[in-house]
Amino acid sequence: MRVLWLSHFVPWPPTGMGMLQRSHNLLREVAGREEVHLLALNDKHLLSGEALAEAGRQLRQLCAASELVPRDGLGARSDRLLAYARSLASGASYDVEWSRSRALDQRLRELAKGPAFDLVHLDTIGLAPHARHFPGAALVLTHHNVESAMMRRRADLEPQRWRRLLFEREARKLDRLERDACGRAHVNVVVSSIDAERLREVAGAVVTQLVPNGVDIGFFAPRREPGHGDGGLVFAGPMDWYPNRDAMLFFVREIWPALLRDRPERRAAILGRGAPAELLAARDARLQVPGFVDDVRPWIDEASIYVCPIRDGGGTRLKVLDALAMAKPVVAAAVAVEGLDLEPERHYLAAESAPEYVHQVGRLERDAALRRRLAQEGRRLVEQRYSWPAIGKALDAAYRAALSLAARGPAPGTGTPLRSPTRPRAAGSGAG
Repeated sequence: MRVLWLSHFVPWPPTGMGMLQRSHNLLREVAGREEVHLLALNDKHLLSGEALAEAGRQLRQLCAASELVPRDGLGARSDRLLAYARSLASGASYDVEWSRSRALDQRLRELAKGPAFDLVHLDTIGLAPHARHFPGAALVLTHHNVESAMMRRRADLEPQRWRRLLFEREARKLDRLERDACGRAHVNVVVSSIDAERLREVAGAVVTQLVPNGVDIGFFAPRREPGHGDGGLVFAGPMDWYPNRDAMLFFVREIWPALLRDRPERRAAILGRGAPAELLAARDARLQVPGFVDDVRPWIDEASIYVCPIRDGGGTRLKVLDALAMAKPVVAAAVAVEGLDLEPERHYLAAESAPEYVHQVGRLERDAALRRRLAQEGRRLVEQRYSWPAIGKALDAAYRAALSLAARGPAPGTGTPLRSPTRPRAAGSGAG
């Protein structure tokens, strides 16, 4: 199968966080089976110079062909502001405007004139307009989150009226984009059954395939004895993503002060690029905020407890899977483990408010047997259900379903929703 994989970021290095891990590992699984041509947008403020050159070399070895093209823009903050301005002026969603690239458009036009692709994989909904270049190909669209639902929840949590109105407007735009793009796709890939339900609430009876998030269980493996109790707390996640930033502001404003009042000698480390000024101002000898680190494993391994007070967002949490793979007891909010097959008291301890975090952290600190049991059960779960080779088979099933539906249904770009020939259903045995 000849596959064109369009990505809104460079899926390298594989040690990165979040969507980068997911996309890289799924790309690796697909490239081991099919002829994959990768075309990825690059932000020069994220990758440049030798790091960009190394990414190019590694991805060319992985794929049949790999090209990294620059996204339009001048810098991270100015690019976001420009994308917002374009979105307000054009009526298109921010996701689409942020993904603008003259170089990408030019290269897609050139590729459309060459040998045909059997399947086009769009790795985010913001790239959906580019499907028009390949009307004869099967189309698979990945939803790392249901963006409209995530934006609506963000609006609900926003205290400032003008920002709330802006987020509500963006949620409506994303609704329209999802209704249109999901109907044009032969298969919509989702990361949880909850997201499949949310997507159908917006887009109707579209075909979905569950391809959950996973973890490299060889790379993320415990080095210290599971359940050790002398390492403090840790969280890892880029804080230029709103749910992580909100979680850490909640942590530093409410949870951390309550933890220190309960036991002043506690220690914590918060990892990830883009830490807000308020978080940086709170750091001291007990609270480390090192920012981006090349390898999160030593930090997670050293800690005794992983905390994840995420209150917003969608998809499933790679950061939680990483922690479980490293045999860390996890204390997390319900949203933080949403979409994962985790049972409270077996795989993690549940907490929502600051007092609940104090209680659950204290339980783990006092009870070595509880720490060991949670650590062992978490590691066992990811070994059985969340390894990348197993999850790669689910994406392969999505591809096969898309090819089958493309052979009998309307081509992408017609605007006609693509459905299964009988009743609305999820493609593949593992669909949500």
